[in-house]
Amino acid sequence: MAEVTIKIPEDMKDIISETSETIYVEALKEVARKRMPHTQRRLKELKGKVAVYERKYGKSHEEFSQSVPDTMKGHDDWIEWSYLVKVTNELSAKIEKLKLLMG
Repeated sequence: MAEVTIKIPEDMKDIISETSETIYVEALKEVARKRMPHTQRRLKELKGKVAVYERKYGKSHEEFSQSVPDTMKGHDDWIEWSYLVKVTNELSAKIEKLKLLMG
């Protein structure tokens, strides 16, 4: 479990010290609920870009990586496509974490 430190103005200390952990859990749930739509939109956008490469080359990124064309365009596409796949995977994992937070 991670420990989080929050800095607050001195005059707020009394209010916060009387608050139970429950309010922090609810705050994290609210943050997750607000982040989820943006993260899902971004994931959908990136999956669309991955699909463009899949259609262009008629294969998955993994298959393409095994036989990248020996051209500047092929290499550039592989780099961009690799980045998109990496970020898509990261966003998918983030969405799963947000779902866990939301309960």
